[in-house]
Amino acid sequence: MVGHTSRCCLAAIALMALTSAAGASAWSYGCKGALPVFNDSEAIIFNREQLFLLPKAWLKGSLRDLLLRDASDDVIAIAKSADMNSGLVANMVFTLLDHPDQKLTLTEKSSKTTSDVRRRAGAQPRFEQTTIYTKVYHYVSDFGYLGPFDVKMDCINYVLSAPVR
Repeated sequence: MVGHTSRCCLAAIALMALTSAAGASAWSYGCKGALPVFNDSEAIIFNREQLFLLPKAWLKGSLRDLLLRDASDDVIAIAKSADMNSGLVANMVFTLLDHPDQKLTLTEKSSKTTSDVRRRAGAQPRFEQTTIYTKVYHYVSDFGYLGPFDVKMDCINYVLSAPVR
């Protein structure tokens, strides 16, 4: 169905908390959760660039497992973020790749921080911060599963500072 694009995008999700040793700063975020449709058998996964609707089996396993799987036959829908630099804000909009007039909106209803770790990263004077949340979003869509309904999601926000010189 989507082939190479979906594999690349899922690899990006899997690597969202991993960074290179380069001198630049890094910022990634993403969430995953089960949609309350068909006995919770469908999943929603997004990062700062894209959103995927997939079978729930994609939620099992580690992020590294996502690199090894081919989603080309499993993808229900792929959408792109309307604003990839906004962060995990209260209202996020994603538009369908092949129909940008169709959108999926996630509106945050609640958020609970479950972990917030800040530590020195590497030999250079830089820091990384990883924050884990449990969030509930109100889901409304023109494609995929129309909703509206609430979806509970596990989320991560990762920041790596640039080296201090």
